[in-house]
Amino acid sequence: MSRLLPEWSWCGLTNVLVTADRLLAEHRPAGLRTRSLTAQSSWNGTDLQASLPALLSQLPASRWRRIEVYMADKHVHLLRLPAMTHSVQSLDVSGQEQQAYARAMLMQTYGEAARAWPFRLQDIQQPQDSLLVAIPALASLDISALLASHAMQWSVQPYASALWAQTRLPVSGTVLTAEPQMLRLLQLDHGRMIHVASLATEMADVDTMAAWLMRERTLLGVQASSCYWLLEPGCQAVEKTGRQLKQVLSGQVSWQVLLASRAVAPWRQELAHVA
Repeated sequence: MSRLLPEWSWCGLTNVLVTADRLLAEHRPAGLRTRSLTAQSSWNGTDLQASLPALLSQLPASRWRRIEVYMADKHVHLLRLPAMTHSVQSLDVSGQEQQAYARAMLMQTYGEAARAWPFRLQDIQQPQDSLLVAIPALASLDISALLASHAMQWSVQPYASALWAQTRLPVSGTVLTAEPQMLRLLQLDHGRMIHVASLATEMADVDTMAAWLMRERTLLGVQASSCYWLLEPGCQAVEKTGRQLKQVLSGQVSWQVLLASRAVAPWRQELAHVA
């Protein structure tokens, strides 16, 4: 197919990025000669029930073929869930024990508030460590009912894991994923996740990111492994931060840029204001 033609899977698609304090949307209408439309709004981080419809109302339509919502920053918690023992796993036919185990780990880490947080587990073959994703912003919201009134199809997922899914990740190494107010670290070893961590920070605070990265890698004993800066196509702000971080870490880290196969969320320099 000619490169001049858009991907058919993107026609009639609306992407929404939920950051710490703002909502960003990009809509690609059906049709070959239509341009994408963008919208953004601020929000207090607690009332997505009202803020999301208000954002979508800025776009010139009331119903779409598909809406993809990507959660970022403080709204997503990522944990490495150690594998259950083989004896317990073999008895857990329904998966209830694993769900209870995951909930207990969340509450142990974040306290009583985590009891009501919706969470997902990475779909992997047991027994092995898995990625646990919790999204507190969805705790008091029926997101399916909300999106069903706006689109025929919809999905809600963390921005970081969505970007990982669009990338050929290295077998081993440190993968860094930047969000407007969060830096994610994923440590891989022979194809397995051995560590995941997050740092709440502004993208301009490169020195803080560098110090945190070196500390995490030292504690893990992986100083000799390569470091990969994951870049979403077209995101100039993240590209700039990566260059600055590479310069600060010059001579200390083997640095490589890892490019995702396609753009995931509507995070552009002119929208995110993190240049």
